[in-house]
Amino acid sequence: MSVLRPDYVVLCVIGIVVAVVSAYALVHAARARKDAFELAGKLSKNAWLGIVGASSLFLLLIPVISVIRFPSLAGVILAFQGLYGQFTIFWLAGLVATLVYLVDVKPAVAGIGRGER
Repeated sequence: MSVLRPDYVVLCVIGIVVAVVSAYALVHAARARKDAFELAGKLSKNAWLGIVGASSLFLLLIPVISVIRFPSLAGVILAFQGLYGQFTIFWLAGLVATLVYLVDVKPAVAGIGRGER
């Protein structure tokens, strides 16, 4: 079995993109004002930091540790196999949490930061 099969490479690219987006969501949650979350009617900043931080753990940190253990092109391709990996349920949960933050919470919090209600 070759790890350079097109479906493995496509899933690896998707996994890397999702990991980067999750890291972006974590940075945004960390930089947002604490009171903006409550003013927007969302969970607290600490709650969202925990949710997005846990999703980043499964989407970014676990594959990176796997790459460190198996440093090769095949190791990278196999590490970021989100839907084919060992932790598929956690990968999906992390993806959903990241998307909920980016689609629902981030616009509301950013609107509060600009003075919108």
